[in-house]
Amino acid sequence: MKALSIIALVFAALSIFIPVGGVFIAMFCSVLALMSFYKSPTLSGVTFGMNIISTAFLSPSLMVTAASIHSDGGDGVGLYWFYVGFHIVLFVLAIIISVIFKKKASKKETVTAG
Repeated sequence: MKALSIIALVFAALSIFIPVGGVFIAMFCSVLALMSFYKSPTLSGVTFGMNIISTAFLSPSLMVTAASIHSDGGDGVGLYWFYVGFHIVLFVLAIIISVIFKKKASKKETVTAG
């Protein structure tokens, strides 16, 4: 799982520099980070943070798309929050799943020790 989190971190860093597809690569990296969060929370947390920051502030294609939707009379803010919220929701979900698994593991240890 550590290798999976390292791969997610490397591709998340590369997604910052890819203009249009970088947003989708970052979404894929967040899914990989979700899968590896229990075994390596530090690397996966850094991946989530990098994806949130890159999507929220460093994605010019997302900002241009949101601005063009807004100029056509649509709500470009909803599109922006969909992409940013995707990473935030997966990060919160990863924390919740990790806490649940750690409680089950500690309960299992107390049962076998007792």
